[in-house]
Amino acid sequence: MKRFELKKYNLKYFKDELIIHPLNIILIFFISTSSVNFIADLPIDFRETVISFLIISAFGIGVYFVVKWMIKDRIKSSLFLSVLLFITLFFRDIYELLAYTGIAKAVSNFSFIFGELFFIIITVILVLASLIIWLFRTRLKLLKLNSYLNFLTTIFLVIEIIGLGFIEVTKVELKNKIDIKEPLEEIQKKPDIYFIILDGYTGFSGLKKYWNFDNSELQKFLKKNGFFIAEKGKTIYNVTNYSIASTFNMAELNFEADNLYAKSNYLSLANIIQKNIVVEYLSEIDYDFINLSFFNIRDKKKFYQDIYFLKSGNIYQSRTIYGHLYEIQNEINADMAYINLDIFKRLKTIRSAFNEKPKFIYAHIMMPHPPYYFDAEGNKNNSKVANDSKNQMSYLEQLKYTNHLLTETLKSILNHNGNPPIIVVQGDHGFRHFKEKNKKDVEFSVLSCYYFPGKDYSLLTDSMKTINTFRIIFNKYFNQDFQLLN
Repeated sequence: MKRFELKKYNLKYFKDELIIHPLNIILIFFISTSSVNFIADLPIDFRETVISFLIISAFGIGVYFVVKWMIKDRIKSSLFLSVLLFITLFFRDIYELLAYTGIAKAVSNFSFIFGELFFIIITVILVLASLIIWLFRTRLKLLKLNSYLNFLTTIFLVIEIIGLGFIEVTKVELKNKIDIKEPLEEIQKKPDIYFIILDGYTGFSGLKKYWNFDNSELQKFLKKNGFFIAEKGKTIYNVTNYSIASTFNMAELNFEADNLYAKSNYLSLANIIQKNIVVEYLSEIDYDFINLSFFNIRDKKKFYQDIYFLKSGNIYQSRTIYGHLYEIQNEINADMAYINLDIFKRLKTIRSAFNEKPKFIYAHIMMPHPPYYFDAEGNKNNSKVANDSKNQMSYLEQLKYTNHLLTETLKSILNHNGNPPIIVVQGDHGFRHFKEKNKKDVEFSVLSCYYFPGKDYSLLTDSMKTINTFRIIFNKYFNQDFQLLN
């Protein structure tokens, strides 16, 4: 009888022919990506994690067997799979690295055929095609390379695991979370509240200073209809998420300034906005909340997905090549021009479409923020003009058309039968595309105007900060006594 041999399973086999590097790459991806939640001090969505892991693993297994069928070699197949997994899973990192170094931009500037993304994808395809041709033709066993990748990826995996123990939480937090007291007496009158954000709308003083545009037509309309205008209105944050989070929570934020656009910060801010104190309190006193924004707030889902905030979804998906291309496709298909016009249209009739309960209506309109879809008359711009976000005159043109849409909308709201509402119209930040440092103040200059039933504006000032918006409203209409923040 032939003796059963175990020599295939000795130490040399495990060193040279054991394949673990594809699995290591997947694990490194999940651990490093999940660490964003730990940094933001947020729980991991295990359902999302498990489903993503199963999808990626199934993809890897499928690719492995297809390539193995083509080149008839398990080691070579695994090497190809590891390269493919690395490119696929860490595509956003690769893309941002090439964009940061300027390589992709240099190529796209040199050739009218190659855009940055197109150049990177073509490069990836050529690398993978060259690799599979080489693997198919080479007679090398590549055992040492396989062994090296096992060792290298294991080292990186261990580093990632150990690193979890040294993660420093750098989430965005409310500096002074406030408690809203129970009113001493029953609130008899609960006016509807319109909170209209015109994204990127620079205030009157900023427009006058840097465009020499006095915005007089809007100013005359607002004053004629009883609005208070804070001509030197300001926000304390020049990025949407930070500005909205602070306004809705009536508080300043703690965060690392160097980490402003970090994924962990965006996750923290989304959580702060979703659980904000303003909507929570108004819901408790029987207000209906109507959400016409791109934020999830309490139990109300976002009304639309803004093209600039697509990265805030599934943290695993957004890092991959699929997630990146999905975002690009959504950006192409998202008709923000239509969405903006639709929100203005809805604001005209929304009070009539719901029950008799008081309403808090939050509308976040991506105008005059780029893309600059419209000129001053409402004519559609071509894509080149629309996407030139730094064009100051295109910005001003769209702002003028925003004024037209705003005034028509406010007329309809004010002409509605019933109790007069509270109306707040604000920008969340100003124009942000001046390169000169001495013009950075315009980023904090915002449109800021108010309509109160009874037109008592004694609590308002010409240099109102948006962070005090609901402190003033709650003091005036809901028996609170908040101090205003400087």
